[in-house]
Order: sequence, then structure tokens, then C-alpha cells
Amino acid sequence: MVSSAITPTRTIAVLIGVAAIAVAGFAVVRSGVFEPETVQGAIPGPGSSSPSASISESVSPSASPFPKASPNPTTPEQIKAKNIADAKARLVEYYETTAAVANNGYADWESDLLPFWGNPDIWGRTGDAFEQLAVEGKYTTGAAEVVTSKVIEYKPNENGFESVGLEACIDFSGVTNFDKDGDRIDRQEGAPSRYLFSYLIRHQGPNTAWTINVETPHPEQAC
Repeated sequence: MVSSAITPTRTIAVLIGVAAIAVAGFAVVRSGVFEPETVQGAIPGPGSSSPSASISESVSPSASPFPKASPNPTTPEQIKAKNIADAKARLVEYYETTAAVANNGYADWESDLLPFWGNPDIWGRTGDAFEQLAVEGKYTTGAAEVVTSKVIEYKPNENGFESVGLEACIDFSGVTNFDKDGDRIDRQEGAPSRYLFSYLIRHQGPNTAWTINVETPHPEQAC
């Protein structure tokens, strides 16, 4: 869900995307909802998700450093540190994979990206957008960057699964979008190139990967 700072009557053209060697593009926010069909070279915000999956707004961002992750954690603090490190690494991998997909004209987006998505709000709308981009022959060059990520929530066991809430600053300035003829698609005037996203990343159980369960862009918050 987009921040309430965006009013229903306000239409904002913004970049959204994903990456640490990734991609970026534009989206339009209308009535507080991202419209995936307007996205070029980027993962759209998934809109609202179920209340149980939402990141708590009452949790203050943590400024304290966490212990360095142990390869074989045993204590609660070591396990927490490893979970956080793994969630952050998964977010970076998500952006890297998305960049590779977009740079390759969105070919094989389904097999490459479905393992990262843990919520129908993301894989449904984002998959539809990527499929359309592939059909239209669009592609990107360059990469977006996860500049920073900090913990805003940690749950060691939520219905059997650990979860980490992150606030990440994403920079899309290094990405260029192209149409099927190789003509550059210029960024809309006034669209931010660097702003905040909130993520809820959840572990899916023993010997499984972490997944992106909530992705909330905050284009009104520069970083």
C-alpha cells in the first residue's frame, strides 16, 4: 500500500524497480495504488497485502548494529543476526536476478523470479507486468542499487516462520529503458531516481529460501 501522504486526487509519475545489478523504470500512482501496466523495466509495488503480512508501522527503525552473522548460530542473538543477514542478502539477490531478467528482454522471468515471491499480490501483478514487457520487446541496460537497508521489524517465529522487515534505499539512476526498436525510453520529468521501499522478507521453513512477501514503495521519501 502506498503511503497515505499520496492523496487520492494526486497522480505521481515515479520510478520503481529492483536491483543491486538491477533495473528500473516508471510507474504511475493513481488514487494511492501502483498500476503495474505502466511499469517499464521495474517491479511494481504489489498494492495492499493481507493484514497478517504487513510490516508494523508502530516499530521504530533500529539504529543499533546487529552482531555479525555466525555460520553456525546457536544462541538467539546469533540466530537473529544470521536471519537478518540472510534476508538482506536475499533482497540483493532479488535485485540482481531482476536486473538480469530485464536486461535480457524479460525472457524467462517466470522461472527466474517466481522463487523469490512469497505472496500472490506480488507474483500475480508483477508477473503480468513482466509478461507484457516481454511481449512488447522492451528491455533495460544498467543496474539499480540497494544503497542501504535497515531493520524495522524482526519476528523470530511468526506462525512457524521467521520474518524480517527492512527499509531499503534504492537508486535507479544507473538504469536505462529501451523499446523493441532500441530507442531509449526517457524517464518522466520529475520522477525520483532514489527513494525508500519497505520489505517484509519471510523464511519459508527449514532448507528453503527467504521470499519477498510485501514490497511497499515510498516515492515521496527521498533517501
